[in-house]
Formats: sequence, C-alpha cells, structure tokens
Amino acid sequence: MKKVSKDDNFYFLLLALLGLLFTSAMLQQLFSGGQRTILVLIITCLAVSIVGVKYKQRFYRHWYIFLLSLTAISGTISFLDEYDLSLVTLFALLLFLLSHTFTALKQVMLSKYVSKNQIIGSICVYLLIGVSWSIIYLIQIELFPQSFNGIEAKPWFDNMFETIYFSFITLTTVGYGDISPALPIPRFFVFIESILGSFYLAIMVASLVSNRLNQASPDE
Repeated sequence: MKKVSKDDNFYFLLLALLGLLFTSAMLQQLFSGGQRTILVLIITCLAVSIVGVKYKQRFYRHWYIFLLSLTAISGTISFLDEYDLSLVTLFALLLFLLSHTFTALKQVMLSKYVSKNQIIGSICVYLLIGVSWSIIYLIQIELFPQSFNGIEAKPWFDNMFETIYFSFITLTTVGYGDISPALPIPRFFVFIESILGSFYLAIMVASLVSNRLNQASPDE
C-alpha cells in the first residue's frame, strides 16, 4: 500500500469533501425522509480526510478523531426523543472543519513551490470554507428557526444540503434569491462569507502566480 506523502495528502481531503457534497445531494433528491443517514455519511467521508494527515502530526490526528467521535456520539443520542444534542453535534463538526481549513490553508500558503498537491489543496480550502459556513447556518437555524426565507425549521439532517447549496451560492456571490437571510445575525454571516469568498479567490490566485514566477528559472 502506498504511503501518504507530502505530494498526495490533499487527495484524501478532496475525495472526502466531494463525497460529502454528492451523497448529501443524492439523499436530498432520491431518498425522501432518509436524511438522517447523512450523519453516518458525514462521519465516513470526514474520516477519509484524516488519512491525509501526516502520521507525524499526532496532535491533529487525535484532535480530528476526538471531534468525529463527539459528533457520532452526540448525533446518535439526538436520535432519541428525550435528548437533543444537535448543537453539540454541529459545533463539533464546525470545529473539525475549521481545524482542517486552518491546517490546509497554512500548508498551501506557506509552500513556495507550486505543485499539483498545492493546487488541489487550494480547492480543498475553498470547499472547506463553503461547508463550514453551511454548518454555521444550521446552527443559526437551530437557535433561531426563522433565520432564513426558503429554509424551513426542520431537524438539521433534513436541511443539510439546503444550507450547503445556499452557502456555496453565497460564497461564489451568485445569489439566485430562492433562499435569503431573514434576521440580522444570519445576514451578517452571509455578507461575511460573500466577502471572504471574493477575497480568497483573488489572494489565492495571486499567491499561486507569484510562487510560480519565483520558482521559474531566470532563463524562462
């Protein structure tokens, strides 16, 4: 079995994120009422991303495993009618995604050599930002059920893909208008995400181009 190296560690993360996005869309469209299985898929997909963390970074690996375990336990308990640990589950997921975003961004930005791994890493960071913000929106719906026009106040499992869709529409500043924030706090996070999405693309492209020019030989 090929060991994970610095040249392919972002492949696992990209695979996990694409798997999460596609499976949540498939469940939303084809399996009505089956959205609760999204928790198992989230755990499975994000567990795959841990494989790409270097074995020497034990702190990060243990931290990710702890957060995923907390997500699994609190999410399972929430299935019981007597308990609702949805906020614990969502905050654990958010911490996991933000931690992954930080480590991935640091690795991409500090690298002075433009490689395929770095380009894939920059894509992963962009996807992580979108998914992280979708969890932030789910938390707001849990706290304020009327946070968004176009999204009903339902268990977060059922709103997962709706918030992912809205998050990426906001991140790319497309804004179709079928979903919109209805309260001040959600509106704050919406315009912060749109600003972040625009600046990230500009800064990342400039950084990649600059690094590529610096690594080119003088004869080129």
